Amino acid sequence: MQEIQTQEQWVLHRLERFYANGEHIARVKGILDGSSNLSLRLIDWFVTNYAKKFNVSYMTKSQKHIIVYLSYKSHLKAYSKRMFDPFCRWKRIKFRDIETTVGQLNFFEWAITDGILDYLDTHHEKVHADMETRLHESKTLETKKKRHELSHSATKSISRHDVRLTVKFD
Repeated sequence: MQEIQTQEQWVLHRLERFYANGEHIARVKGILDGSSNLSLRLIDWFVTNYAKKFNVSYMTKSQKHIIVYLSYKSHLKAYSKRMFDPFCRWKRIKFRDIETTVGQLNFFEWAITDGILDYLDTHHEKVHADMETRLHESKTLETKKKRHELSHSATKSISRHDVRLTVKFD
């Protein structure tokens, strides 16, 4: 009889194969220990606010079309916040000399696979400037205490994406 695995065990098993590639684990270590110019706060801002506001999309090296905010939301829906989180919240584990969570490793697998970190390396200044501007604006508007959306969704409007497509028939 086969043992039933929890979602966390199943995801961790899959992540062990992904992080067997030394470049992937080194990339995550750099972000977590602060030696990278990318911070967790900036990455989270990018996927939750900037990508939503500007409807960021691009082609990956493997010719996959990525619409960042929609990809983030679909992964979040598939895994839940506990299993897909850039911050080290909830149950911590020791993984290859890093204290982290399965959710954080899962988030970074997505960020590496979908080219999020590569995009941020290239557009770091623009995203950081937007984050600083928006956070500064909210501090100056202290009169309104109610919660409100930081970024209005560009996905609620019609966008045109020019994408090369090859259709093959068997």
